[in-house]
Amino acid sequence: MENEKKSPTEENKALVLQFFSAIENNKMDLFDKIVAKDYDDHLPGQTSGREVLKKYFVGLHAAFADLQLPVWAMVAEGDKVAVHNSIKGIHRADYGGFKAKGNPVNALAFQLYRIENRQLAEHWEVADFATLVQQIQA
Repeated sequence: MENEKKSPTEENKALVLQFFSAIENNKMDLFDKIVAKDYDDHLPGQTSGREVLKKYFVGLHAAFADLQLPVWAMVAEGDKVAVHNSIKGIHRADYGGFKAKGNPVNALAFQLYRIENRQLAEHWEVADFATLVQQIQA
């Protein structure tokens, strides 16, 4: 059973989980393998590209101690993987113009990834940034 080949859909889901694990473990060097160089991020205000994404998550790690991105649900079809997750951590350094107060944060997000050539190629997100900001400012 261990040697069974995964379906393309299962491989895509595993790739997204590998991405989340790389972020949580601050292993941005893994992005070179799992994220396309021209990664297209549709999150408003976010610039596209793998190197931009690396810098974003390095900054997120600097701002939030014990950064966690627990995945609550994942659905995949074709080249798309949808994820319902949280962002959790302790606000330890300034972030987005907000001074650190040591507050815990826990906000929900919905992500959609498109996979191409066994790499994350495109991303859309709807996140509860209002809750995140409220928790940072509390």
